[in-house]
Amino acid sequence: MRNLKTFVVIVLPLLAGCFAQLETDGLTMTHSLCGGGPDCVPGGGASLTLIQVSGSNTFSVDFGDQPLLKPSNSLGPTTLNTSLNLNGAAFDMTTNGADFSGVQSVQLLIAPRTSTGPGDDPCATPSNCTLIASYNQSTDGTASRHLAMKANGTDLINLISQTSHSMILEIKATGTAPAPAVWNADVSLDMSLKSRANFP
Repeated sequence: MRNLKTFVVIVLPLLAGCFAQLETDGLTMTHSLCGGGPDCVPGGGASLTLIQVSGSNTFSVDFGDQPLLKPSNSLGPTTLNTSLNLNGAAFDMTTNGADFSGVQSVQLLIAPRTSTGPGDDPCATPSNCTLIASYNQSTDGTASRHLAMKANGTDLINLISQTSHSMILEIKATGTAPAPAVWNADVSLDMSLKSRANFP
């Protein structure tokens, strides 16, 4: 994770001691689909449906146990309420010789649980999942090694597990996969954080 941990460590003491409200844009979190290991996402120019990561239809993004990343916190005589809105998301290819030019559409969804394997789709019933960002080649242009997704402004704070401090994500896509047999990419989430202390 980039930026978010450092930001929380520096700002929390200031917020608790001095400020009634804090707003900041441009908090970015970056996660490798293959977790820093070898390329793991099937390619080969095949038709896209669900994007499998290391044999699963979902992957988890860990936010860490951060004090601000809770819907509300008690701080002495006040309650701190926090929102974390998604401004945008992107995939950046890390595999040499691969790109996203054959991808026609992408949906990035928050799933209610981890997939048990290639045949299990937690988002088979669309209402089970929350769409947080999407890409459409016809309106957004052809992607190359960078594929930008438009966010719908979802507040992520209630979608982060307060037990595991993570979100389970699923990627649905259409078009054709990158050419290499396997590939990898970094997924980045650009967010805005707002915390308000309601004094009695």
